[in-house]
Amino acid sequence: MKYFKTTLVIAVPVFLNFCHVDRKLEIPQETSKTVECQTNQYGITNLCDDEKMYLDWAKEQKKYKSLKDLTREELQRLTRETLDVDKTSSLFYLKAAEEPINKKFISYLDRKEKEIEKKRPDFSKKNILLAMVPGMFYKDNPTVGADGKALRDIATGLGLKEDVIPVDQTGTVEENAKVICEYVKSRTDVNGIIFASVSKGSGDLKKAIQLCGEEDYFKKAKGWYNIGGLNKGTLLVDGIEGNWRYRWEARSYFFWKGYNYEGFLSMGAGPGKPLDFELKVPKHLLLINVIAVPQFRQVTKRARPFYEHLIQYGPNDGMTLLADSYVEGAITYPSFRNDHYFQWPIYENRLRAFFTYIVETQFPK
Repeated sequence: MKYFKTTLVIAVPVFLNFCHVDRKLEIPQETSKTVECQTNQYGITNLCDDEKMYLDWAKEQKKYKSLKDLTREELQRLTRETLDVDKTSSLFYLKAAEEPINKKFISYLDRKEKEIEKKRPDFSKKNILLAMVPGMFYKDNPTVGADGKALRDIATGLGLKEDVIPVDQTGTVEENAKVICEYVKSRTDVNGIIFASVSKGSGDLKKAIQLCGEEDYFKKAKGWYNIGGLNKGTLLVDGIEGNWRYRWEARSYFFWKGYNYEGFLSMGAGPGKPLDFELKVPKHLLLINVIAVPQFRQVTKRARPFYEHLIQYGPNDGMTLLADSYVEGAITYPSFRNDHYFQWPIYENRLRAFFTYIVETQFPK
């Protein structure tokens, strides 16, 4: 049976993994038998035998007609029933990849990548801004990529302007939402804005949309590239707060580092929490939701303790549940093999194709 944890495993190493923001992002080395990885199927190149086995199983699950059927409760139930989180994560990936809107988008990416290899587009005359909403600790730990430097470099290579919205790296989602709204309101110098957000930054932006998404000035926001977003928070916060020892350690750490612990609490998941509401995406905003879908053996050392804890609630990316990452009506791009830290690279031309899709769709002239 695949590893399945039913007890709370947030312990000192887990908490330290969160607090030590400079911890290396290591992918566990395989020490047992090797597998063949030569199949091209299910939209994945070099698919390994064990991966194919799980995706074949997912293909047989006919009762689930769409991604909407894979609710948090259903994925938790199925994970407990099968005792194999790789089955439910594979099911999530397959349903995401097969949905018509997502399948059409992936086909576009495949085609556009080949075009970009021959000629890279130049959007400099359109005066479009890529506004990055960074993740937690983005100033203190840029090596993780929470500041979106790689994405911003790709954007400038396409002729887009770029900037980082100056949110507090440990601010609450409410406080940071106000910063985002004021930032958008102030950017009268550009013809349009494309957001890119990662991790907690996505929660900040979600809250900003709730706060000012209907304002006239927000209509200049035309696209949102949401990567590994904490769209509904994370149950890890609740796990730490629910244990006096880990709560004390967490609060002490934030105090000595000068961080805002309320910002950490605002990432909590569940009833009454700041992100406990359905995202209503404005009609003028095209959302591409990139969700990491790892298999157990591919989870990085940094994400592993979190991932193991969250298995009791269902398949996850090492920070949030896959079901909580889903946004109905948005384009969903499932990134197979990746966990929350996206250590399996998405090729640069594919990322360029992501931006090109938003520009061509939202800024056609």
